[in-house]
Amino acid sequence: MESGRRWALFALSAFYFVFLTTASYYKENGFQDIQKLASAIEEINKATIQLEEENVKYANELTQINSSDMYVEAIARENMGLVKPGEIVFEFVDIEKLSPPQHPENSSGNAT
Repeated sequence: MESGRRWALFALSAFYFVFLTTASYYKENGFQDIQKLASAIEEINKATIQLEEENVKYANELTQINSSDMYVEAIARENMGLVKPGEIVFEFVDIEKLSPPQHPENSSGNAT
């Protein structure tokens, strides 16, 4: 009789353990939700690191802009195509990249 009671207690304990484990995984704010939140936190941390790196890059560029007129001039020339008064701009065209000229067909349509 004692062994039957122990077996019943063991079976009840095992069932209770399985029930609690399953419930804690699937219930609201359970292990599954915690894992999702941990993933989200990891993604946010990666994005934060990337944004901090961009901030450093922009801070360095801002320092260069504030300390050097030549840097501002170089940016204006490269990005905006600006020139100083009195400068002459030469544009070089690669002939190979130009399309061949279109020749009009003979208007009479007769081949000679």
